Amino acid sequence: MFGKAIAEFEFTLVFADAPLDQFARGDRYAMTAAEKRGALLFFGKAKCVQCHAVSGRTAVGESNEMFTDFEERVIGVPQVAPFFGVGQGNVTFDGPGQDEDFGLEQISGNPDDRYKFRTAPLRNLAVAPGFFHNGAFIRLEDAIRHHLNVYKSARTYDPVEAGIPKDLSHRLGPIEPVLKRLDPLLQSPIHLSKGEFDDLVSFIRDGLLDERVKAENLCKLVPAQVPSGLPVLQFEACQKEKTDSQTGNQQ
Repeated sequence: MFGKAIAEFEFTLVFADAPLDQFARGDRYAMTAAEKRGALLFFGKAKCVQCHAVSGRTAVGESNEMFTDFEERVIGVPQVAPFFGVGQGNVTFDGPGQDEDFGLEQISGNPDDRYKFRTAPLRNLAVAPGFFHNGAFIRLEDAIRHHLNVYKSARTYDPVEAGIPKDLSHRLGPIEPVLKRLDPLLQSPIHLSKGEFDDLVSFIRDGLLDERVKAENLCKLVPAQVPSGLPVLQFEACQKEKTDSQTGNQQ
């Protein structure tokens, strides 16, 4: 019963009714002009769909509307490697300097899998706090720029400029060994004009966003109390939403 109850709740957390979905069902006005132009770039010139696929067979099954082929690839993500120890970090990293993340190799034991990570789904990224497996970027625009010119992005990466938390910005691992294994699909830079780039961001950020994932909607799912009488977890976003609401009411 516990399992069935949790499963039923999780079914309600499938949020796939974005403007793109509504447009695909026939609502011609569901997407903005910028989102439509961005979609054409996503499926065309920008070549995003080569990895963030929506159809076709992969090594692990069918791609689907999650915008991923579920493959493991090296995409040149900067090696963010906090120091290990009390008050510093709780993870011992890979490599001779303990400042690398070997990715899939940790699981497979195969050196050929070093630095590989799964292609991430793209839905609802507008509410994501960070991007890539280690949160190396916190701005969606930066994550997209990285894909368009991996060599430049990786070699000029500045964790402070990227805006990541201070405890993650003290140390970077070597990037050249990662770039030597870069997936062929990402080795050639893709040049977009500023307008094209803005349109691509608009599609990925807003065209794939289901409004139900926003804090003001999800926070309504958190019960005030539970039958066991145990304290209910408090989520930062919900506390902020509550504070903002109260402030607005007072004003």
